[in-house]
Amino acid sequence: MRDIVESAIAEMAASYKPDGYVGLAKALDRRPTVFFNQFSFQEGHQPGVNTLRAAMRVSGQRGPLFALCHDFGYGAVALGDYRDCSDEELLECLLAGGAARGEVDAEIRRALQDGRITKAEAQKIRQRVSEAIRADLELLSRIDALAMAEEEVAERRALRAVGG
Repeated sequence: MRDIVESAIAEMAASYKPDGYVGLAKALDRRPTVFFNQFSFQEGHQPGVNTLRAAMRVSGQRGPLFALCHDFGYGAVALGDYRDCSDEELLECLLAGGAARGEVDAEIRRALQDGRITKAEAQKIRQRVSEAIRADLELLSRIDALAMAEEEVAERRALRAVGG
């Protein structure tokens, strides 16, 4: 019996369009028989981490990543690719984060008005918390992008100073 990670990996490969395992193997320039054995976890076979990463990139599926996170008690949240960030964008992120946290508080307040929390209310609270987490993570990503941009500027200054 496969665990959730093995099942997610096998499902990703089997559902690849076109041609499932064979199509994904060809897209990754791998031998289909070896690839099938690895990605269907035949006795003594398993995919390597680099092949798995390549398969997730090519297929666009992140099921194996989410299964790994679940297996270890973590959650995965998609982040944007921020290379740089203006002051206005940073301010917008701060305000969006504050608004999202306010929505969490408002949702909890609504749920507690009758002294109990239903499953539907808990799901709404979870949704609002997830939105707030994504907003905070986007803020962190943009701050990291600003720091990286500043580091690149400092490196260019240093190179110019030594004649590079």
